[in-house]
Amino acid sequence: MPGATRPISFRDYLPAVFRADEVSGVSFLSRFLQAFEELFEELEAEIEGQADGSGGGIPSLFDPAVTPPPEFQHLPQPPIDYLAYLASWIALPLREDKDLDWNRRFFQAAIGLYAPRSTLAGMEALLQAWLRDDLLDLGLPLLNDLARAYNGVDTILQLDVSAQLDFGTVLGEGPPFFFLADLTADPATLALRQPGGLDNLQRQARRLLDLEKPAHTYYELRLRALPMQLAAPGETEIGGRPAAQLDETALIWDEPLIVESD
Repeated sequence: MPGATRPISFRDYLPAVFRADEVSGVSFLSRFLQAFEELFEELEAEIEGQADGSGGGIPSLFDPAVTPPPEFQHLPQPPIDYLAYLASWIALPLREDKDLDWNRRFFQAAIGLYAPRSTLAGMEALLQAWLRDDLLDLGLPLLNDLARAYNGVDTILQLDVSAQLDFGTVLGEGPPFFFLADLTADPATLALRQPGGLDNLQRQARRLLDLEKPAHTYYELRLRALPMQLAAPGETEIGGRPAAQLDETALIWDEPLIVESD
């Protein structure tokens, strides 16, 4: 192929003495440099992406939604490896028990939460994204530091004439540097009706909290879930449904799982 027809010709950047053997537009040096030119063009296409500017290349390289770009000839295997490498730049974990698309969406959500990270509100928002599809939305905060709200007076405990105390009432403030994580597993997810699924959920919750919490703080994790239940021995069907799908047989646990931080 004549060197002049290539998008780039390395020979053109050399002194004239290296073009003295050119015959009909082709020289030995042009043929010799052709392999290097092809490699350069391949790398250039990977860097610049689509010729029309629609994507690919360096811009897509740093976009969690598409990285690594399809123009890359040497893709990491599996592709989530590069996404994890990119996430490590901002100390963001990924969930190995979720697929690539799920982690892409989490990465994109986490970018918008970078500024408030390690604050109570920031940790709660990131925890919601981290445990998306696993938690039941009760409209209640996931994290609480048990601090009293401002009430205009300098007292820790204040009761009104109509105030009533009941079981579970918290008086005063929580311990310093402490926060409570109260999670409720989504009963619609079958894996979260089993010990293995709940164990994975609490490990994933602790993993994120341990990474995101300030070093001087500690927490208590309370995980609530619909009890696992078993049918009576030999019972395969109750009320026209397989016994494994029933909710009214034998309770295995009925209290929230409580785990304290290390």
